[in-house]
Amino acid sequence: MSRKNLVRFAASLLILVGAGTARAEPTDPEIRLEHGRFGPAQVAVPANTPFKVRVTNADTVAIEFESFELHRERVVQPGETITIYFPPLASGTYQFFDDFHHDTPPGAIVAQ
Repeated sequence: MSRKNLVRFAASLLILVGAGTARAEPTDPEIRLEHGRFGPAQVAVPANTPFKVRVTNADTVAIEFESFELHRERVVQPGETITIYFPPLASGTYQFFDDFHHDTPPGAIVAQ
């Protein structure tokens, strides 16, 4: 193998190895309310980092995504998806609930 071909081979190998170790971008957590339940009921986010959560209301009535601990309160109409932005959170568990329907089990955002 010529020196030129050897250099090309080595460069190609480095590119392939680098592509295999590249990390995928994290996706924003999604919470879906359907049949009176949040799914997933718990989402994990990185602590001390701003983040956003997409909330979809797949039910037939409006809901109110609310969290006293996170200081968030948003009405989500049927079939609507909203994005809620959050500041960096200290490690911990932060509860949310549907304030329009108190029989809906609460969920949690876990910063870790």
